[in-house]
Amino acid sequence: MDAWTEAYLYAAARADHVRGAILPRLEAGENVLCERYLDSSLAYQGFGRGLGVEAVRSLNAYAVGTVVPDRTFYLRLDQDERERRARELGAPPDRIEAVGAEFMRRVEEGFEELARLESGRIEVLDASLLARDLAGVVVGRMRDLQYTREADG
Repeated sequence: MDAWTEAYLYAAARADHVRGAILPRLEAGENVLCERYLDSSLAYQGFGRGLGVEAVRSLNAYAVGTVVPDRTFYLRLDQDERERRARELGAPPDRIEAVGAEFMRRVEEGFEELARLESGRIEVLDASLLARDLAGVVVGRMRDLQYTREADG
């Protein structure tokens, strides 16, 4: 599959997820935490596949409308640790991981650039923490964000 086909498929899946799961919960006043969302496409397809951030952002604007995250948590983990964890799991690389180290380097640089450009919205977290500790940090930050929104009224 070519890079644009991949980008369109992710945008289509995201559109379905927004309409079927995210919007109903937001409309009910709930907080929503997604494993991956718009910034992942910006990093993987925009930077990694070389399609350009603004082109991928424009494509996804049709998919998500105004449903943009208040906060993105970028879980930073260096390449050596990512590879060690993958070996430990023993699972073969998925289709995207199999593209190779150079692709993953571009994706990582993309996330770093996005975090730099949108530091008020994208928060970098240390993914080398134990999973339960990292989850605690995310939950705490989400609570802080909720309290800030409530205070701003």
